[in-house]
Amino acid sequence: MRRPRRPSRSHLFLILLVAGGVLAARPSRAQEELLGELKTVSAVHFEGVHHIAQGTLRRQIKTQGPSFWPWHSKPTLRMDFIRSDTLAIAAFYRHYGYLDASVNVRVATTEKANEVAVTFVVEEGSEYRIRDVELEGLSSYAPDQLRRKLWAKTGKPFDPSYLQLDTLRISQLYQDRGFRPHVRASFHMATDSVTVRYQVSEGPLYHVGDVYLFSQSTTSSVNERLVRRELVLKKGDVYRSSRVQRSVERLYETGLFSQVQVTPLPDSSNTLMEFQIGYRERKPRWLDAGIGSGTTERFRFTGEWGHRNILGQGLQGAVSSRVSFDGTPAFQLWHTEATLLEPWLFQSRTRGSVTPFYEIVDDRTDPRWVVRQDAVGVNFQLQRELGRFSRILLTQGNVWAHQDLKIDPRIAAFLPDSTVDSVEASIVSNYATHRVGLGVERDLRDNPLDGTRGSAQALNVEVAGGPFKGKSSFRKLQFASGWYTPFHTTWVLATRVRAGFAQPFGSTAQFSPGELVDPEVGRLPLEDRFRTGGVNTIRGFNENTIPASGGLALLQGNVELRIPLFGPFGVEAYVDAGNVWARPSFMKWSQFVPRITPEIAGPNDVRYVFGLGPRVKLPIGPVRVDFTWTLRPTPGGPGYGRVATQFAIGPSF
Repeated sequence: MRRPRRPSRSHLFLILLVAGGVLAARPSRAQEELLGELKTVSAVHFEGVHHIAQGTLRRQIKTQGPSFWPWHSKPTLRMDFIRSDTLAIAAFYRHYGYLDASVNVRVATTEKANEVAVTFVVEEGSEYRIRDVELEGLSSYAPDQLRRKLWAKTGKPFDPSYLQLDTLRISQLYQDRGFRPHVRASFHMATDSVTVRYQVSEGPLYHVGDVYLFSQSTTSSVNERLVRRELVLKKGDVYRSSRVQRSVERLYETGLFSQVQVTPLPDSSNTLMEFQIGYRERKPRWLDAGIGSGTTERFRFTGEWGHRNILGQGLQGAVSSRVSFDGTPAFQLWHTEATLLEPWLFQSRTRGSVTPFYEIVDDRTDPRWVVRQDAVGVNFQLQRELGRFSRILLTQGNVWAHQDLKIDPRIAAFLPDSTVDSVEASIVSNYATHRVGLGVERDLRDNPLDGTRGSAQALNVEVAGGPFKGKSSFRKLQFASGWYTPFHTTWVLATRVRAGFAQPFGSTAQFSPGELVDPEVGRLPLEDRFRTGGVNTIRGFNENTIPASGGLALLQGNVELRIPLFGPFGVEAYVDAGNVWARPSFMKWSQFVPRITPEIAGPNDVRYVFGLGPRVKLPIGPVRVDFTWTLRPTPGGPGYGRVATQFAIGPSF
């Protein structure tokens, strides 16, 4: 047997030399990659881009060029970013129908050794559009009826994600008619078009079976009856998925639960859909306290105690109080109220509430005097849902008030004592107001704290006095509507219109001095007149200073462009316009013409202001600072050519 041959010294030396070269080359290559990672990006370019804006593509990638701001450092070249960016650009093109799009990248050095220019080379290819959308196996839906609900539509660029989205949408639509369908999607490509096909197997029709409830809380204080009355899942009804969602929403609206989970239990043998609903209860009592600040209420203190389930019957009660001072600081307001709410009045989902209150107000809006009001009252309200997003409200309010008017000492010094006494004594001291109001509200906003799409409308009609007695008799109409339109990817255009009209009737007392206030306006209590101005109406003005004595006609419009910048930070640009007239007959078309002039605007001229300011988006709503300019100076408003600065929490509307 032949023994293996031992390597000679020359062979060992050769092996060590090769191994040393490999080991030496590995750190050298790693060092080259490290040096490449440490280079900075001087510019990012695109080649071959014809059908999609380059700015749109830049927002899809991580590799960015130098920032506009001089204090930002240049971005570092990262090869992992570049690899993901090529995939992101190609995927973005496929969303717009360019199924054959391919992307390569070229990294070139510049005059500076530590900088590179990145160029993405795109081959767009042909655009594929949807030629036809075929639906098979339908019996519960007409094909055209279903096509209107789909993402894939004839003539649109073909996006492969449509198949998954439409499969889910078809399944949801059928589940809302009692079916649990099986949907299969496919597509067939031609030269420059795509035919999309959806095959639907509807299956049997399901009905609602039993609903099983269980509490996930350690101690349960919510009666099962309070849970079941909120459900819109009635045994024997056709199963509809929208009713499952609505049941969950109604349970959350009670305020009794912090978590609700619904588990469907299909019984295919009996074509029944049973449900298991688990819920976690909230603590029935709460105690809140807060400190805040606003444009006029510089110091505001609030407190509230409440119970969500009084006596285990679903009754809700709360006691709250609020005290505020202005910047002097001088007392402004003390308001205390108690509310008792029955969410199921008359054994129907009609919310009935009673709210007694006590209030003391020092109104200093009119610089000529201070009005001290002492009032007690009670309000009754019925509220009923007209649909998922709208409701109707019927309100009956009663106020018994006492008021005193004191002329400002700086003005009284120039008036005879007899005049001061007669003015202060010319208003009614004690009065009662009894009113009935009917309101309709509709809210389609996606977020009540900071809407980005949808709309909201409110209409309210009131009648006070007359057959309801009291010292004030008037009719009042108010309307407000806001629209929120997204565009340019993340921008939002918010618009709003407000209008109001009031008319006193009968023989009513004077609630303000007739010598200094329009006598027709003086026939309404101060709290029932229209006033505008402030961070949520016409910016640059103090709260309720247009006019300080109030009026009987209101017209206002707002346009605001909300632009997010980065993270929670953004900016808003706005135009506000409006006014309050002493009487509707004082409104003239010539007063609506905007004029740029240093001349002081008259009391009947429409106020026009414009401005911008930063905003920070928080869970409680945006925090904003508004910088406002005016086209024409107005007493109590921003000066001509000067900026008025205001701070606010929450959107303007």
